[in-house]
Formats: sequence, structure tokens, C-alpha cells
Amino acid sequence: MTIALIIVLILYVFTIIRFRVGWKRNYTKSNVYLVKVSVVIAVRNEQENITRLVKNLKDQTYDQNLYNVIIIDDHSSDDTWAILCKEELNWSNLILLSMDSNEYGKKNAILKAVNYSDSEIILTSDADCFFSSDWITNMTSCFLDKKVNLVSGPVSFNNELTVFNQIQTLEFLSLVASGAGAIGINKPIFCNGANMAYRKEIFLEVNNYSNNTIASGDDVFLLHMVKKFYPGSIVFVKKFESIVYTQSTLSFREFINQRIRWTSKSSSYKDMFSVLISLLVFIVNLLFPLLLILSLYDYIFIYLFLLFFFIKSLVDILFLFPVLKFFKRLELIKWILPLQIPYSFYITLIVIISNFMPFNWKGRLQKK
Repeated sequence: MTIALIIVLILYVFTIIRFRVGWKRNYTKSNVYLVKVSVVIAVRNEQENITRLVKNLKDQTYDQNLYNVIIIDDHSSDDTWAILCKEELNWSNLILLSMDSNEYGKKNAILKAVNYSDSEIILTSDADCFFSSDWITNMTSCFLDKKVNLVSGPVSFNNELTVFNQIQTLEFLSLVASGAGAIGINKPIFCNGANMAYRKEIFLEVNNYSNNTIASGDDVFLLHMVKKFYPGSIVFVKKFESIVYTQSTLSFREFINQRIRWTSKSSSYKDMFSVLISLLVFIVNLLFPLLLILSLYDYIFIYLFLLFFFIKSLVDILFLFPVLKFFKRLELIKWILPLQIPYSFYITLIVIISNFMPFNWKGRLQKK
């Protein structure tokens, strides 16, 4: 058993080191590529965010003649649509679409908007996000390279009022960094639809949303399809001006619901590398509570636990230090050590309950 534990630890260290190398390799060039772009955003009950969102998109420095914004409403029951109609009167670049009575869900909304678009590049985000005025310019610059078909961008949280919010940010940035690191070594595993761009023709060619019964995953399943049919055509933009900011959850209940939603789609992964990485992360985190329990019966497991704790903590710090520096969030590094054990229990529980517990998505109950 000891040998198996050591092998798992070595695999984890090797994987994180590779992700660290991948993070360093990521795209940092500052090119300008003028191409027609459609910013596609699916919304549902976003009356609190929609005015700020439209203003943020209107203030982009990108040539106004070369981009439009397609916002598609997924049966909002609040004042989202009424507010959008007023905004449309004041900005000709804004295009409004709505789902038919027999259509619902983010994937169907994006598919409808992409089909409507006449642009070469599709850029996606969410209604609760905001970005710098150079966001479109930075995200589209990668497509100057004709081999690039999909671009993943950095995402971070901005509403850190409490320690709970700061801990969420650290976890979230570690996920963003892992996705970016994997892209950097040409082994993409996931990305974030809040900051993603792709060629329209590639989307329509490879993405048929055959997994449309899954509420989320409009981003990661597309990434896996592009990886499968066009290997080497995915990049991550590591530029501070390309960061998209969103909000962390405010309550523990919302947090658990969100993490169950994120985790539930991993059971539908068909990309083998993504499956193996998910399994490795689960096993490594499962070992912490397991070793603690076994140490009650044999003291040798205490030494194994301490070995795991020391090496994993060291590797995690070395990986996340340049990431937190990039996001200008180095103060969050103080949470890595104290969170090692609680985080392992949390990951283990989330993975287990995500396999049978339903979650709420925009007012819709989604069952596993």
C-alpha cells in the first residue's frame, strides 16, 4: 500500500510541475487583429447586471464597426428583457434574441446566437461579468495565427468582502491555472465560458451538443471537441488586460450548489486525459482523510500523512505563486497551508454527492 501511495504522490507532483511549465509557456504576445466579432451572452433573470454589462461592452476600444453584441434571453421572468429593449434603442451594435417556447438552456441559447451571427469570431461571457476596455482586442489578437481555433482567457472573482470569498478566489484561480497550464503543454482539460473565443466555422463543425441533457459544460465539451479534431489549435491568453471578472457566491448554500454543478459534468467527460487528471486529483485528496483514519490503527500512516502534506503543500505553493502574481493576488498564498486538509475533505464530499444530488441552475432544478 505504501508503494501505491508513493506512486500516486509522484504522479501528482509530475502533473503539477508540467502544469507549471505550461503556465509559463502561455500566449503573451500583444498583436492587433481586426476581424469581425460577435460577443454572445446568454441571459436569464439578470436585471441586476444587464445595464452595467451593456455599458461595459459599449465602452470597448475595438472598432465599433467590427463587432456586435448578441444577447439571447432564456425565458427570463424578471425585467431583463424590458431593460434590454431600452438598451437596444440606444446602441445599434446590440442584437436581441429570445428563445422559443420549446427551447431552453444555455447550450441551446448559444447555438441559436452563433447560428444568427455573421461574424468570423465568437466571443462568449456571462451577464454578471465585467472586463477591461481592451478585452475584445486582447482575446481576438490570437486569431492572427490561422492555426488557432479556440482561445481561453483568464477569469477571477472581484467581490471579496469576507474570508469565505477569498478562499473561493484561491480555489477558483487554482482551477483557472490548471486549465491554462494544461493548454500550455497542449493537453487541454477545461476552460471557462465566461472568457472564451472561437472561430464560428469550427464551432458549427465540431460541436453538436450531443450532451445537451447536461445543464452546464458549454465551454469544456466544446474545448474537448476542438482538441479531438484540431489538436494544437487551442491557446490561453496570459495577459492581465484580458482578465474577466465575475462574482463569487455569497452564501455557503450557493457555493455548494455551484460546485456540485461544476463537478457533475466531469462524469460525462470523453477526453481520456481529462478523466485521468480528474481521477488523480480525487485520489490525492481522498488520501488525506484516509491516512488520518488509518493513523488511528497504525502510526506508520502518520508519517505517510505528513509526507503527503509537506510535498503537496510545497508543490501547490510553487505552482500557484506565479499564478497569484499574475492576477496580482499574492496575499492569497497565506491560505494554501491551512486549507490543505479541509480542502481534501471538501473535494471528496463534493465528488461523491455530485453523483446523485440535484442542483439549481438559474431557477431550474437539474437532476443527475
